[in-house]
Amino acid sequence: MLKIMPFKIPSFAVLATLLLAGPAAMAQAAGAPVCVHDESVKERFLPVELLTGNPMTETRELVFAPVDRVYPFVDELPDGSLGKGEAALKGPMSWEGQGGTVYEVYERKVPRAHERFALTPDRTAIGRVYDQRFGNATNEGKFPVGMWSQGQVRRYNTTYFSSRGTRNETSSVEIEKLSCTYEGIPGAVQYGWKTTGTLAYGYGGLSYGYIYAPGKGLVHVMTRTGGR
Repeated sequence: MLKIMPFKIPSFAVLATLLLAGPAAMAQAAGAPVCVHDESVKERFLPVELLTGNPMTETRELVFAPVDRVYPFVDELPDGSLGKGEAALKGPMSWEGQGGTVYEVYERKVPRAHERFALTPDRTAIGRVYDQRFGNATNEGKFPVGMWSQGQVRRYNTTYFSSRGTRNETSSVEIEKLSCTYEGIPGAVQYGWKTTGTLAYGYGGLSYGYIYAPGKGLVHVMTRTGGR
């Protein structure tokens, strides 16, 4: 005879605690993966390989090595609900952007966008020079590379170009966990990314969190404040 086990409903106190703690705690309770912080790491060189998922190297050079892969990631929404997506990354390739500037880029396609990424002029980040949702951009910091410290924030004077006009914004990257372990993979990085003002493609200031893991690339997106 099949024995039916009773389902235990969480107490009101538990539910209230989760609601007060916010979406992050609710997502964790729902099974969202967490990147366990290694607080002993205070400074670190972040290579391009964390973005691409290519094998990690010991060199401290920022090289756009060949990549052509599709990989899954977890998509965590503001209400704490979880979804799944896939990103396709390919490159490098030469591409002519705003004002005739020629960039070495990676091309990425995710469920909501087709993007091209290049190094910022100061070589401290990789950012979009093109996104199908708004057009071209210059000096956007979106993924930290090179030497970074725990808790460090860098800001970039970014210009977005679209049919609606030109917008000057500030994009910023903040290191939340310079080194952490994600689903058993050590050496991952978790950071926050923000923009100010109203972007050229009609969205307000954006705030996202990202986790990238060695050998995997992007593994987790946390939408905090966004128009997507």
